[in-house]
Amino acid sequence: MAKQLPTSSGDRVPFSAEWFAELWQCLVVMGRVVFAVILRESRTRYGNSNIGYAWAIVDPLIVLAVFVAIFSVLGRSSPVGSPITVFFVTGIVPLFFWRGAVGQGASAVSASLGLLTYPQVMPTDILVARILLESATTVVVFLIFLVGLYYIADVSPSWFFGDPPGVIAATLGMFYFTFGTMYLSSSLARVVPIWKNIWGYLGRPIYFLSGIFFTLEQLPDGVRGYMTYNPVAHMVEWLRSAMIPTFESSAYSILFPMTCATIALLIGMVIDRILLLTGDEEIVS
Repeated sequence: MAKQLPTSSGDRVPFSAEWFAELWQCLVVMGRVVFAVILRESRTRYGNSNIGYAWAIVDPLIVLAVFVAIFSVLGRSSPVGSPITVFFVTGIVPLFFWRGAVGQGASAVSASLGLLTYPQVMPTDILVARILLESATTVVVFLIFLVGLYYIADVSPSWFFGDPPGVIAATLGMFYFTFGTMYLSSSLARVVPIWKNIWGYLGRPIYFLSGIFFTLEQLPDGVRGYMTYNPVAHMVEWLRSAMIPTFESSAYSILFPMTCATIALLIGMVIDRILLLTGDEEIVS
């Protein structure tokens, strides 16, 4: 049986006072649902101990330490004129955020089927809650890295804010790109349950091919031609260009990843609407 979708209490003239009042009420309900799901997700994902939260910091810290050690042993320096730690943090943090969110999207609905029995809870609410939790975790991790590098390695925070308006724009672009691909990942997992396993295999190579230890600007023309088909690499290059004062790349495109995100979001929404209308959600139960 199809899930009962929320319906209006009567006909409303678009953009009328009644229409806005009903829209506001729907947003209030959604906000309460999202907040409740965030609390549930935080306890489920990290547990009630500090160890669960600490792992969100330790995981990227290990990756950072490994890459810094490898570059040091090989005698390599940062290709963007910044401290090597700045170069890696500006790649590791956004990539961890993107990969983690897409992975969380793949399991969002199947892990929350019990919540979907409540008419107020929709799959989109769960996705919004998960990406907000992932975003908050990423911000905390980034701030800890910022403070740690300042006190331990004497790396000034100014290395991460070369162009403040550009940093804001690139961060919002990363959030939109991540949400679009996360929505598609969630919808694919609902019609092709094995997608979660497929993503487990695809996520890591994409992660390493997205600019964590290189920039598009420094690649040979032939290799760069292939790498520019990876929208994640464009996002990392955009973020680095905005954050690092000594780096300005002309090898990335803003339009390409934003277009990919929009297409992914639209496809995900269409699949989501079809599943809600047909009641085929049990395929992942």
